[in-house]
Amino acid sequence: MESQNRSLRRLDAQVRWFRRAANVLWMARHDGSDFSILSNNCWGGAIYRSLRRPYLSPFAGIFLMAPCYLRLLEDLRAHLRHPPRRADASRYEAIRMVRGRILPAYPIGILGDGAEVHFLHYASWEEALDKWNRRTARIRWDRLFVKFSDQNESSADLVRRFQGLPFERTVCLTNRTDVAGRNVVCLGGEGPATRLQEDLEYRRHMDVPDWLCDGKTRGGDVLRRWSRRADACAAKASLRRMAAGIAQGEEPELTLDEQVVRLRASSGGAECRT
Repeated sequence: MESQNRSLRRLDAQVRWFRRAANVLWMARHDGSDFSILSNNCWGGAIYRSLRRPYLSPFAGIFLMAPCYLRLLEDLRAHLRHPPRRADASRYEAIRMVRGRILPAYPIGILGDGAEVHFLHYASWEEALDKWNRRTARIRWDRLFVKFSDQNESSADLVRRFQGLPFERTVCLTNRTDVAGRNVVCLGGEGPATRLQEDLEYRRHMDVPDWLCDGKTRGGDVLRRWSRRADACAAKASLRRMAAGIAQGEEPELTLDEQVVRLRASSGGAECRT
């Protein structure tokens, strides 16, 4: 058992080292410009942390179900014109199944004509509302970067709606092979995008500094190659760590889609409510 624990600790150290190296290279390549990332989950917040940049977006520490996210993006300014209104429960069965059971009983807000915002990483409504309002006021409307990941009740139709949005800089992370386009990054897996793909594996398929700098990163091709190699090493190290943990009985971190599938299987398909 102790040797297994040592092995996992070594793998943890490798993930941390490769991730730190990849982030240092990202910072070296980034041009220092401000940017606002809109994201349907915590992905954007992770980008800000990796580059040690200020949060110029309220889309951090939160997630939205895919239909609500597309509704919000299709009339973004109207939805962000007023602060979210507090809600006691979600309209989504999947959320009702996990909130307060697998996930904490986090605050929920409603924007505009009904787009739900799930403040997953906030302990209270007051904290969530304060952070949302302050970060919304900082949005760089001239430097918007909009990301969509194909999960949380997504569909091919929603991906295509996202592709048709009038934003200049967009990216869609997906495992689908039936959609394509300049802003689609195919992650090479199956089903909805997974937590590992959202956390690190996407770096093997997408150059984030290039995206944020319109392809004009600092350091030229040499630094770009080193950065891409570090991204790939970080992703591979995370895959090795996850596989080793599962082999030793660890439970992997699951997305909402995966949690709901597991709950439905364990309950024989019956609806679970909190």
